[in-house]
Amino acid sequence: MNKFPDFTLIVTEFPHHGELSRCLLPHCPCKSTSPQNADVIDIEPNTAISAQDVEVETLVYRCAWDTQHSPCEMFIEGTHSQILSHLRQRHGVVHNANEELRCRWSSCSTDGPLKMGSFARHITRHLGIQFRCSRCELVMARHDIVRAHIRKIIGCADAAVELVPGSGARRIVSA
Repeated sequence: MNKFPDFTLIVTEFPHHGELSRCLLPHCPCKSTSPQNADVIDIEPNTAISAQDVEVETLVYRCAWDTQHSPCEMFIEGTHSQILSHLRQRHGVVHNANEELRCRWSSCSTDGPLKMGSFARHITRHLGIQFRCSRCELVMARHDIVRAHIRKIIGCADAAVELVPGSGARRIVSA
């Protein structure tokens, strides 16, 4: 019987790259290598599946959704779909686009309720996620604003939108 849940992974803080060592889990059959400063963290099962794709770097952030003075602390991906999925599955937040909801992120200072349709975008602000124009390096909080900038500015027409991870991001290095 596996004594570790399916969603336990070894990660390291982004963007540090350290020396490699064997898996940190005692008696683990995975034989994976991980940076020496790696930690074992809990993530969503669907994130564990996507993290196995070695072609794509998977970044996760600590959830600080606070219910009854007890922040969640599970690690989640910073995509809108993954944020909404986590809020629905772990915190019972149903997302009807016109519904209003108060943010329960432990550090949130927003006074009023937010429309559920913009809630994931609000959470990405808490995670510190930003986006950058690859040509002029303009950094904005929203992907669509950088995309509009690229379409509008002639010198940036061949640019790409790059992700700028928040300071709390962690990179999954072993599944």
